[in-house]
Amino acid sequence: MKKAVLVISMSFFSAILFGQTGSFDMLVLRNNQNRTLRSYFPGKPIDFGSNTGREITGIVRKIANDTLYIQQYDIRQAYTIWGTQVQDTISIYFLKYHYNEIAWIRKNKAGFELLRNGTLFMVGGSAYTLLHLINAAYKKEPIIWSTVAISAGIAATGFVMHKLRKMRYTIGRKYHLKYINTSTPPTKVK
Repeated sequence: MKKAVLVISMSFFSAILFGQTGSFDMLVLRNNQNRTLRSYFPGKPIDFGSNTGREITGIVRKIANDTLYIQQYDIRQAYTIWGTQVQDTISIYFLKYHYNEIAWIRKNKAGFELLRNGTLFMVGGSAYTLLHLINAAYKKEPIIWSTVAISAGIAATGFVMHKLRKMRYTIGRKYHLKYINTSTPPTKVK
């Protein structure tokens, strides 16, 4: 009995191991110094904009012959029998794009993103300005315009930071995509 279980399990695992292909095509995002910033291969999520202006978010299912096959989910709110809402997958569909149709790729959010993109400065500066004006009116005290100017300046600094923060890699002069074909077998040299 032990031998039969061993033979069945070994054949099952060998079928899994030999059934996997070791080669796959991939797409690489590089900068001008030819440094790889990101790699895309089957199973990896991608968020990009096409040349037509459409934004695509999905999972790369296959890359073959310079084409990305992307799986997208149509997720919407649905009601339960108790009247609450849950997210439900309505449909799953596939799109294909040639890698030259990609205009930009979205960057991942970095740590402390609220601080980096200026949102915290905008909220803090605006809130302090508003709080100072409300307190001055409530207590019937004069408004200290230097305090208002400093807090408004902090909010303006946050606005400038938000506008200058680049959240995407624009394909063109600074960044480029490279298609790497690893699925074709190597030719034999005689």
